Amino acid sequence: MKNKLRVFSILFSVFYWMFIGFYFVTIRYLGLGEFAPPDLNYGELAGYAGGVGFSIGLLFGLFPFSNILRLKKRRSFLSVVLIGTSCYVIFFTVVIFIASLYGNSFQFALLYVFSPEGLIVLFHLSMSSLLYHFILQINKKFGPGVLLEYSLGKYFAPKAEDRAFMFLDLKSSTHLAEKLEHVSYSRLVQDCYAELTIPLMQYNAEVYQYVGDEVVLTWRMNRSFSASYCHEFVYAFEDRLEAKKDYFILNYGVRPQFKAGAHCGKVTVAEVGEIKTEIAYHGDVLNTASRIQNLCNQFEKQLLLSESLVARLPEKDRARTSFVAEAELKGKESSTKIFTIAKSSR
Repeated sequence: MKNKLRVFSILFSVFYWMFIGFYFVTIRYLGLGEFAPPDLNYGELAGYAGGVGFSIGLLFGLFPFSNILRLKKRRSFLSVVLIGTSCYVIFFTVVIFIASLYGNSFQFALLYVFSPEGLIVLFHLSMSSLLYHFILQINKKFGPGVLLEYSLGKYFAPKAEDRAFMFLDLKSSTHLAEKLEHVSYSRLVQDCYAELTIPLMQYNAEVYQYVGDEVVLTWRMNRSFSASYCHEFVYAFEDRLEAKKDYFILNYGVRPQFKAGAHCGKVTVAEVGEIKTEIAYHGDVLNTASRIQNLCNQFEKQLLLSESLVARLPEKDRARTSFVAEAELKGKESSTKIFTIAKSSR
């Protein structure tokens, strides 16, 4: 998924800045009107703008400003948009200055940058950069690909999908909340969630909801899906928490641990709400996954899987599963067989 998101990010950047190039030369060309030089050809201008937009888009896609500036500290939505826009405006200012300097004096280039013509170009590029970073941050808030689904109205009418769901919950959360102050506890949860990023990308997981100290994850069960992603995700997340245990003990006096329950099947997906809208999943699969996770403490297991999910595991992984119990889950007429799986030794 990491490579897929990377490619999507690059393609979006390229197409966006090519569009901006075409947009700018079009309004400038039309705006010239009767003052346009007779030898000015829109086709040539559009071709040049497309080439420049492609180069800029590829550059920004390959080298996002956050990677260049090492912006690893969590920042507010507005600050990220403004910092990114500022970086791009500085970049464009330097490019315009260097381009104006070619074959001209330093003074001419400096004057051109701050001339009405140069400022018009910078204004359009500034607004384009602002919109670019706004879209990127909105996409991040919704989750990868969700903004596009919203825009296209994919789930405006309910649709059935085959999905796997996992409920991931912080162990001993009540005890930790009492032990830590409210703010410290919230920071602990934030730091734990931050460690989800790499496993999410590695195992194609989507975050459906954050509910307090619980995270609801989902996988679309398409051709690229493997049921192994579910348990591999949990143990990869555990490894990341283990790698930062000294940090957690130093700052919070605890080493956080999570428990998880997973199930799969057919659910209904629909866009719901008016004042606030979101894409919601409905069906027994979510209830079952939640109740399986609630049994982790009872059976003293970190991870529990339903029989239907175990049946989809590759044979080598299925051989590592262990039957835990045949549980009577609330709201279900028949009992549910529950399994766990050992962490791979590789």
